[in-house]
Amino acid sequence: MDYTAIFILACIFIPLEHLFPERHEQGTLRRDWANDVFYVLFNGFVIRAVFVVIAGVIMWAFHKVAGDNPLPFISALPIWVQVICAIIVGDIGYYIAHRAMHSVPVLWRFHVVHHSIEEMDWLAAHRVHPFEMVFSNTLSLLPLYLLGFSFEAVILHQLIYQAQTLLLHSNMRVNFGPLKWLLTSPEHHRWHHAKDRDARDTNFAAQLSVIDWIGGTMFMPKERKPVAYGVREEVPRLYHQQFLHPFRTMASLFPTRTQNEDPQMTRKLEDDLGKLTMLLVFGYLAWEQVQSLIATVTYRDQIPLWPLALTSQLVGTLFISLIVYFTVTRLPPRDSAAGLSPRLTAVLGTFFMMLLVVLPQDAISPAMRVTSTVLIIIGTALSIICLARLGKSFSIMATSRKLVTEGPYRLVRHPLYAAELILILGVVLSHGSPFAFAVGAVWLVLQVRRAQYEESVLRSSFPEYQDYAARVPMLVPGLRMPWLEALTPPVQKPAAKSESV
Repeated sequence: MDYTAIFILACIFIPLEHLFPERHEQGTLRRDWANDVFYVLFNGFVIRAVFVVIAGVIMWAFHKVAGDNPLPFISALPIWVQVICAIIVGDIGYYIAHRAMHSVPVLWRFHVVHHSIEEMDWLAAHRVHPFEMVFSNTLSLLPLYLLGFSFEAVILHQLIYQAQTLLLHSNMRVNFGPLKWLLTSPEHHRWHHAKDRDARDTNFAAQLSVIDWIGGTMFMPKERKPVAYGVREEVPRLYHQQFLHPFRTMASLFPTRTQNEDPQMTRKLEDDLGKLTMLLVFGYLAWEQVQSLIATVTYRDQIPLWPLALTSQLVGTLFISLIVYFTVTRLPPRDSAAGLSPRLTAVLGTFFMMLLVVLPQDAISPAMRVTSTVLIIIGTALSIICLARLGKSFSIMATSRKLVTEGPYRLVRHPLYAAELILILGVVLSHGSPFAFAVGAVWLVLQVRRAQYEESVLRSSFPEYQDYAARVPMLVPGLRMPWLEALTPPVQKPAAKSESV
């Protein structure tokens, strides 16, 4: 933030805090005020430098994959519409980053510096560890740049964000009335900093309190105020000590759990981050699919067998749209496979076939083109049927939500993978190269392993799954493969949670 702007804001907030104080006993030169001034002077330069480097690398990689300005219609919107959309997108990103800092022990070590604030005022808003600022800015601002918001919209969004941040931390009595359920207010944020146990891990949004309501983290009780602000652990009081504090305490995270670690909350956070990633990736793929569909209709006279190609585009668009819809509406997770391997397998199994985009494609005969397109249509249509039945239990990770045993799940326990096999066979044939067959073979191994990880979680979550598995084959209708099911990994239970300190 520009230092002249900070001086101007100080001239505004200091008199207002004296005229309309929330806590009358709090003075202007409160404890640690000089330390927070140092945060204002030093953090601005550091954050600009580090964030520019990180943002530059990510934006370079993004433009290499998606091209320049993949969503040009966003920057063409009226500036006021862009600003509103930027506030929504930016605050969703900040909410995810902020919630992660309360749920992930390593991130909490940095965020605890901000929560060491014991007296709220506009200046205390700047007490943020540099690492935290880079982390939260990356998740909140980068989506704005990548989606193509105009420079003016991003600047206006940041001006509003900075002013609102100062207001949230100020020692001012401000009544937002009914708007407090839509916009964050000082009352909303004071509860986030409160020592009260029932207020812990609530009110994460920076601009839109409605995001907390949607996320189930809203906490604003009536006729009650926080008893005190701060944390129960010891945090040093000087800048250089607070800067080193997370690193000095990092080693203690590995043998024991911190007071904020909660397996259920961590699982929910992971699910939320996965949902955001899925929406970004498949939202972009849906947009590309629509563009391809429009191109097929526009240039149909130049496309051989264009009705077949159009059908393939239509079912593909519907399939990706269903993925986006069920990702948004899916049920919360009951359990998930432990460890890195199930997660890596799921991600690779979902996106591995995208390698074909960069591999050289061989020419194929018209008959092979028709065959491959028909297989793609059949596989995608069957995948749509399976996905529609799976509904809100859909997930790419080995996660249990609600057991589905009806429809195609009467024939096979993992029918979506069986349907996708037909789809992928069509994709491999349409590519025509030996590399495509090799990629398809690796994909098949990954999918089988994904199914085995899912078996492990489902057997652990649903006692009735054992009887269901005894009646219904795993992957191929009518074909039992005991040797394959025997490779299902055992369930790994997380370690018991220790008592909070």
